[in-house]
Amino acid sequence: MQSLVSMSFADPTEIREFPHGRLELFDLHGSAVGRFVLEPGWHWSRDVAPLVGTETCQQRHVAYLLTGNLHVAMDDGSYGVVKAGEVVHIEPGHDAWTVGEDTVTILDFADVATYAVDTAALRAAH
Repeated sequence: MQSLVSMSFADPTEIREFPHGRLELFDLHGSAVGRFVLEPGWHWSRDVAPLVGTETCQQRHVAYLLTGNLHVAMDDGSYGVVKAGEVVHIEPGHDAWTVGEDTVTILDFADVATYAVDTAALRAAH
């Protein structure tokens, strides 16, 4: 096994497309990094929820916003807007949507390997 792995952002391992956006996944021998590109009008509950079968996003995110603004609403009622240049930690149980006319670009370093995957299908496979 290699002890050093590097990849170019120009060549993702996998691209998962969904309405108004995509996830570019980079598999670094079991450690996944994701680059989200979310177009204006993207809304998790409308664009990703039908793919995964949950009411809110059940993924944890540890991320850095490169561009745009993202509104995050937690299941407990708390909310906030994450802006370009900020880092964020979001626990499972949230909805999110783009704010304004800018594309939101995010680098995510947590749990992205299972993002936008049908969770019922994953459970049935195991």
